[in-house]
Amino acid sequence: MRSELQIADVSHALATTDENALFAAFVADLVARGRKPKTVESYRSDWSGLCEWWNSSHGRPFSVDEMGEETAAEFKKSLVARSMTPATINRKLVFIKRYTDFARAAGRLDEKRARAVRRVEAAVAAPRRPRGLSDIELRRFLKEVDVRAAVRDQAIIFTLLQTGLKVSELVSLRREQIGLGAKSGIIRLDADARGRARRVDVGPLARRKLRAWFDERGDHDGPIWDGERGPLTANAVQRLIRKYCLFANVRVSPQVLRHTFAAGFLMESHGDLVGLADALGHECLETTRLYVAAQESAPTPAIRGLRPVALSGGRG
Repeated sequence: MRSELQIADVSHALATTDENALFAAFVADLVARGRKPKTVESYRSDWSGLCEWWNSSHGRPFSVDEMGEETAAEFKKSLVARSMTPATINRKLVFIKRYTDFARAAGRLDEKRARAVRRVEAAVAAPRRPRGLSDIELRRFLKEVDVRAAVRDQAIIFTLLQTGLKVSELVSLRREQIGLGAKSGIIRLDADARGRARRVDVGPLARRKLRAWFDERGDHDGPIWDGERGPLTANAVQRLIRKYCLFANVRVSPQVLRHTFAAGFLMESHGDLVGLADALGHECLETTRLYVAAQESAPTPAIRGLRPVALSGGRG
């Protein structure tokens, strides 16, 4: 990596005298506002890259006076052509927009050009593939849950794992929404913001854990996840899951449990996307389709039925 001195030497040769002075003032302003040295160095590198690209493309030193929507868009295209990640491209665009704002405030760039630069759209990142637990991770995590978790916590974790509920849906559950039979179970979720209600099947181990929790707390109507200070919040559920995943040295969250459920559903249903979309409450099938790509690249165990070998026993 080039040193700060090397970056400065190269950029001075590729930028006008006024441009060098303006960037020095920009850096001084960053320092005065308490920006971290790493941020300042990153902006130095971004400015140097911009100067080098301009000089190579146009054959003359760079000056912010040349900056506009077309110039910023051309620079973005050059970054894409170099196969930079969307995150890196967007970081450099953020620098350009902040720098042109500074130039506008300093009287070096007119308002119209500065606004035009801001219209350059960010690079679009590919949707992140959902990550579920592998078979080994699942075994390690549930072993710690089985040994360490209280009845309530086991019921929470297995309900998330065998229903695919969001944590916000889980914490709002009331006893009257849950039907538990000898060989089946159902959770009836109220209508969401789009006016859509849905029914979610409850897997066998989640039914068993829920019954154990209702026996302990008393099987009566009302919110089901009691804590010391009232019904549990989403943050409280995230913290209790984090506690057990630390013991297992596995990264787990309510979202990961939802993704794990989805992977298992696809495996057991032989790729039934429509059924999975209904189970997860997805409005757009393209969102559900991401799980297919994730499953193809890193298969995860069939969680909907939950392999007996992975989950035998338990205190619930």
